[in-house]
Order: sequence, then C-alpha cells, then structure tokens
Amino acid sequence: MNATAGPPNPGALNRVLEPLFRTVRKLIIVLALLAGTAVLVMTAVTVTDVVLRMFKAGIVGAYDIVCICGVVAISCALPYITAVKGHIAIEFFYRSFSRVGRRILDSVFRLVALALFAFLVFQNIRYGLSLQAAGELMPTLKMPVFWMPLLIAFNAFLVFIVIVYHLLHPGKEMIVS
Repeated sequence: MNATAGPPNPGALNRVLEPLFRTVRKLIIVLALLAGTAVLVMTAVTVTDVVLRMFKAGIVGAYDIVCICGVVAISCALPYITAVKGHIAIEFFYRSFSRVGRRILDSVFRLVALALFAFLVFQNIRYGLSLQAAGELMPTLKMPVFWMPLLIAFNAFLVFIVIVYHLLHPGKEMIVS
C-alpha cells in the first residue's frame, strides 16, 4: 500500500469535469438568450392581441403562446440565474455566522438543492412522458404539451450541474455576469 496515498486530488476532478462545465456554460448562455426572446415574444403577443381586440379581432391561440413563452422564459432563465448566483440570499441570516459557518451552511443548502433538483428532473420527466402517452394537447393551438415538462427537466438538470460546480468551487460564480 502506498504510504503517500491520501484523499483524491480535487484538482484532478476539476480537470476531468472542466470540459463539461465549459459546454454547460455555453449552453446556459444560449438558453438565457432563448428565455429573453420568449419574454419579448410573450410581450409582443399580449400587446398585439389587446390592440387587435379593440378592433374586434385577436390572435388565435394567444393564451397558449403566452403559456409556452412563460414556461420557456422561466425554465431557460433558471440555469443562468443559478450560474451567476443571482438568487436573493438572506444576507442578514448569513452575517450571523463566521466565514467557515457560512461555507458550511452554503454547502448544506446546496446539497439540499441537489436533492430537490434531482427530484424535479425525475418528476418532470415522468410527467412529460405521461402527457405524451395521454396525447395531451394545448386547448386552442392543439399542440402537444409533453415537451414542456421535459424542457423544465432539462433545465433543472443544468441547474443540478451548476450546483455541483458551486460545491466544487465555493464562492465562485460559474458565469460572471
């Protein structure tokens, strides 16, 4: 047995995972742009529909389009917000702990978040597949809806990866905004 063998080198793990993190960073940026576009589309459809209704017309499926854009905007923005650490932190609560205490508390919260997002991935995949099996469609546009929970699951999985990054790199954002 090698006497110098100790715990695994965290630098080696980071070197192995860095290509994954680089790819995830690029994907998160693309999804953030998609989220912003969805907000713009949602706004344009809503304003256009309201104006057209003043002239006794409207956009067929406006409600469905706005719902789709809402799902895309929220789910695709979540990985970016997590990567830049843009969530609201409870600073008053954190300040009552020492630096080491804050790191421990942050790590515990991130481990709980990992469990939560793993659960969200699993449940959204199950739900999406059940919607696909049932042939569920949007009320007006008659579009399949199964892909929306799958999109949420995909983005929750990206958040899971971002949280792993934050656990391996405490105090560092994955993407600097």
